[in-house]
Amino acid sequence: MILYFLLISANSYEVPNMFYVFQLQWPGTICLLNNCQNDNLGSYSGKTWAIHGLWPSATTKASGNQCSELEFCTNNKFNPKLLSQKTQNELDAAWVGFYNPTINFRGHEWNKHGSCWDENDDLVPQYPGLTPQEEYFQTALQLWRQYNIYQILIKANIKPDSSNQYNTDDIKKAIASAVQTDIQFLCTKDSNNKMYLVSVSFCFNEQYKTISCPCPVFGGIPCGKNRNEKVYYPEY
Repeated sequence: MILYFLLISANSYEVPNMFYVFQLQWPGTICLLNNCQNDNLGSYSGKTWAIHGLWPSATTKASGNQCSELEFCTNNKFNPKLLSQKTQNELDAAWVGFYNPTINFRGHEWNKHGSCWDENDDLVPQYPGLTPQEEYFQTALQLWRQYNIYQILIKANIKPDSSNQYNTDDIKKAIASAVQTDIQFLCTKDSNNKMYLVSVSFCFNEQYKTISCPCPVFGGIPCGKNRNEKVYYPEY
């Protein structure tokens, strides 16, 4: 994978052919296979998928068949004091660490990925004193509210169930129909080799219109590519 490392300014970064990967993770799987701590759960309700990240990326060839995940692009380090109390409260319901300290998780996501975000690409009304970090996290929150994977699956009669497996075709059809683009699943296995759905990813252009992700998303076991794959979608 080719990575861009280019300091543009203290606050903003942009390269040609940018797009964004938005990944949501299912805490039922995360906390089944990891030791989630109450101190890291914030106000998470158990009734939504949680944000893993909003990741700036770029295609590196005209054909669009090679991608760069942009990482650590500026020196604008994470500072929770730059987030309003309103944003922090909203993040506590949507973007928490579960088995890692939440402040560390958010800091990692901003420093590695948010530092590469183009602050001109946001969904947030502008006002004096608005910081890039506030814009970034609020943009992710707006996408999280817009694409409520838990409710999308509920409407398709797909509910968390620790005992029975689901066909990935059914899960993918429900989500792809709602977000209007292709999606990518990642799974993980337990010690008994059972396959669990852990995340769903889909992509946006710089205007936050959904697009087909130009390249595979990494970070787990790709699943749902073959027809009639079975996975667990466990209760939280």
